[in-house]
Amino acid sequence: MPEYLSDAWLDALDTALSSVRALGPLVIEQVVTGVPGRGEVRYFAWFDGERGHAATLGSRPADVVLRTDYTTAAAIAQGRENAQRALAAGRLRLGGEIDALTRNADALAALDDATAVVRAATTYGPDGS
Repeated sequence: MPEYLSDAWLDALDTALSSVRALGPLVIEQVVTGVPGRGEVRYFAWFDGERGHAATLGSRPADVVLRTDYTTAAAIAQGRENAQRALAAGRLRLGGEIDALTRNADALAALDDATAVVRAATTYGPDGS
């Protein structure tokens, strides 16, 4: 079982995103602060219309940047927190071309299904419940 935001988790996410074809081009950078034992973690999820990818380096500059703390990121990843509520409360911040998210809203909704296996197998460190 991969721990959230570990290299093994990122590899599992990359495999899960490889089935996403109807999205892109879009690059999303996730910045998570306060990760236990690691401090800040940055990773990219990008979609090129043929498949999705995840890695610590993106294929091009991010269209959208999501910034949050570990507790909030873990809660969103587990479905215990709603991203819109975290955004409204100031615990999640968006940067970049926000319109890219709305243009791809339907395809982004499908990511929940594509990543279900990763979510079910992921463990979380302190404060990530």
